[in-house]
Amino acid sequence: MAQLDRVLGVFPTAAAVQAKRLEVIAGNIANASTPQYRARDVDFRAALREAGDEMRLAVTHQKHIESPEQLTRDALQYRVPLAPARDGNTVETHIEEAA
Repeated sequence: MAQLDRVLGVFPTAAAVQAKRLEVIAGNIANASTPQYRARDVDFRAALREAGDEMRLAVTHQKHIESPEQLTRDALQYRVPLAPARDGNTVETHIEEAA
């Protein structure tokens, strides 16, 4: 398993972070008409940086490394809209769909 981890490198973590980001974007789209809803996004670079920091630690068991969901918790940010709605909703559907 350790050899496989070395071969794959950061790719499994990157895929997990991207999956979490898509989950967040889907939530934004689902709440596009909810008043006062604040759109969120995952800072992909920050999440990968956190994952890289975790990977450098010496671990004795695979469950000692944080899961991608925990890693993205710090990378989860509120998105600043270009044109917020009058009801306070910050989801911009055209931007969400382009992601």
